[in-house]
Amino acid sequence: MKKTPLVFFMTSILLAGCGGDDSSPGGNASNSVANGSTSSAASTPALFSDTIIPAGFNWEMRSSEFVNFKHVSNISQPAGVPLSVSGKHYIEIYSIDENNTTSTTPFLKAMTNKQGEAKLLLTLLNSWKGITVKTQLDDSVCINTLDKEQITATQVLGCKVILDSDLL
Repeated sequence: MKKTPLVFFMTSILLAGCGGDDSSPGGNASNSVANGSTSSAASTPALFSDTIIPAGFNWEMRSSEFVNFKHVSNISQPAGVPLSVSGKHYIEIYSIDENNTTSTTPFLKAMTNKQGEAKLLLTLLNSWKGITVKTQLDDSVCINTLDKEQITATQVLGCKVILDSDLL
């Protein structure tokens, strides 16, 4: 017996929300004015004849590409070539905005493979100036800051570590 008023109430709310053949939330989808004529000013976009859009302009607000982050030693460099820092390492990547402010939380976290590399799909907002990559290497932390224009498909990240091969 108590279900009947609830069913009636729900049905009346549903029917009240269904107006005529009008689909606009304000109840007037046809742009009618007081005298019954239709206004087309709202539906005609403004023309910008003086606007010049450069070739290759990216209409998206971000860009994405695969980047292979490769960790190397800034100290262990036989014959001037930095040695790779092998091992699985935890990395965090932080954004740097146009005011040179680094975010407090990483937008990407990952683990490197056993060669100390991580191939990641990096998506950067166009408003960002760059990124900071923070890597936990055993007992030390390696921090690299890169401008967005510096980032390449294989990004070498230098770390101040001495590798075992130098200790022999």
